[in-house]
Amino acid sequence: MQPYDLEGSVDDLKRPLVRIETPGFDDPLVVFVDSGFNGALLIDETQAARMGFSVARNSATPVRLASQRSENFSLGEGSFIWLGERRTIIAHVLIETQGERRARNARKTEEEVLIGTGLLSDCRLEIDFPARKVLISKVI
Repeated sequence: MQPYDLEGSVDDLKRPLVRIETPGFDDPLVVFVDSGFNGALLIDETQAARMGFSVARNSATPVRLASQRSENFSLGEGSFIWLGERRTIIAHVLIETQGERRARNARKTEEEVLIGTGLLSDCRLEIDFPARKVLISKVI
């Protein structure tokens, strides 16, 4: 393993994930890897606030997800530590009503975020589904 490697796993729903320490959170964030998402990071409004992201609330953008559901997102800019390096990135920030947020929070057991190819573009991503292992390595 290289100094910039990040090991993870594949969960029971066959989703590749890693756990990362993030300022503002007591426990590591569960970070799902989505190679079909072209952005860097997808977070909700609460997570954006805790991470110190500046969110442009007046720029709601409807996005159709792989599930074919439409969601509204704003863009937020902030600092994010990725593979030992602090980066300024643009995140897609999910905009929800209080009822939607309550329902989503009731379904999850840990803080979850999504990373896409915007963070993976200088990395090697290995997913071994039978062994249920994930390895993200920074290419130097």
